[in-house]
Amino acid sequence: MGLPQAGLWLRRLWVLFQVALQVAVGKVFLILFPSRVKQHIVAMNRKNPHFSYDNWAPTLYSVQYFWFVLKVRWQRLEDRTEPGGLAPNCPVVRLSGQRCSIWDFMKDGWAFKNNVNIRNHRNLQDRLQAACLLLDRSPQCPVVVDTMKNQSSRLYAALPERLYVLQAGRILYKGKPGPWNYHPEEVRAVLEKLHS
Repeated sequence: MGLPQAGLWLRRLWVLFQVALQVAVGKVFLILFPSRVKQHIVAMNRKNPHFSYDNWAPTLYSVQYFWFVLKVRWQRLEDRTEPGGLAPNCPVVRLSGQRCSIWDFMKDGWAFKNNVNIRNHRNLQDRLQAACLLLDRSPQCPVVVDTMKNQSSRLYAALPERLYVLQAGRILYKGKPGPWNYHPEEVRAVLEKLHS
């Protein structure tokens, strides 16, 4: 089940090289051709009404950017989900603190409508407080959080974000990683097909 440990480390080393090269080349381009890079990034994010180049650009190709992209790419190496395959039944925590599993929420459909910027959590209490921000937006779905072991995030390769449709313990839809490659309209189509 999955890559042998040595194979995983070799792939992580390869990803480390790729991300380091990407960040180095990106930083050079950002220095040499700032207006061209800005034009390219703005064009890529035209569909996202919450995107602001001025808020995002200072972090582009920074050390923090490098570590975040590396973390995301390493996590994708451990992706264990396939459309039609068994959905991992990971532990999650309700906002009340009660522990349960992700399958407990397959009775109701859920849909995320808005993004919220949330900082990294140092403990479960931080994570639960951040999840309360979602409640202020009155989501039409149950809100739970991953445990601090991040098992759900790892098994679903959900960093930074990814949309899924799960039913009866199976993955009906697995979206591409966000924020640029996911398509909520595809999720809507799958959900509408299920309810028709």
